[in-house]
Amino acid sequence: MKASTQWIVLLGLVALVAGLSLSLKGPAPRPEVSALWLEQARPLPEFSLTDHNGQPFDRARLEGQWSLFFVGYTSCPDVCPTTMSDLARVYPKLEERLGEKPVQVVLLSVDPGRDDPEKLGQYVEFFRPGFMAVTGEHAQLFPFTQSLGLVYALVDNPNGGEYLVDHSADLVLINPEGAIEAFFRPSGELGTLRKVSMAQLEQDLPVIIGAYSG
Repeated sequence: MKASTQWIVLLGLVALVAGLSLSLKGPAPRPEVSALWLEQARPLPEFSLTDHNGQPFDRARLEGQWSLFFVGYTSCPDVCPTTMSDLARVYPKLEERLGEKPVQVVLLSVDPGRDDPEKLGQYVEFFRPGFMAVTGEHAQLFPFTQSLGLVYALVDNPNGGEYLVDHSADLVLINPEGAIEAFFRPSGELGTLRKVSMAQLEQDLPVIIGAYSG
């Protein structure tokens, strides 16, 4: 065998071994985050809601961009206004870090009896122009909320007066394909207001979005 041929064979073997080595190692591990980052994104089923402008809001409205969902209602006395205020405060920092990958913040109102589109629009605009609110009938809200991995229930007010709505306080991150990518869970001591840490959100969200490959 000629020397040149031997070199070609040797280089081919080196390339083969290198390729096998890379394939055995597998993909690089994902960065560690505090959020509940799903190993496999969970596609959302089709749904039909209405946004605060009175326009249809369906699965297609999620495609091509990141979305952050929060379940609540405008008459909520504590966690809703606190979370909306926190999101409005941290959003400019997220915009700066995410650059061309903005996140649409969506309040999912589970109180359609009191939250019409006009009221929802005034509510989200108060916290930050550009934030969205959507709602629908309970027949649409119950299954959609469950598909997000969240819950809500109408309950009597122990102090009398209008009913309250018990609901999850998580933030749910939806990827540009309309699938659940991660959950930001609330934290707090028993007996205190449990809410999502904005420090955690600010740290983890750019990491998760930056690692997304579509």
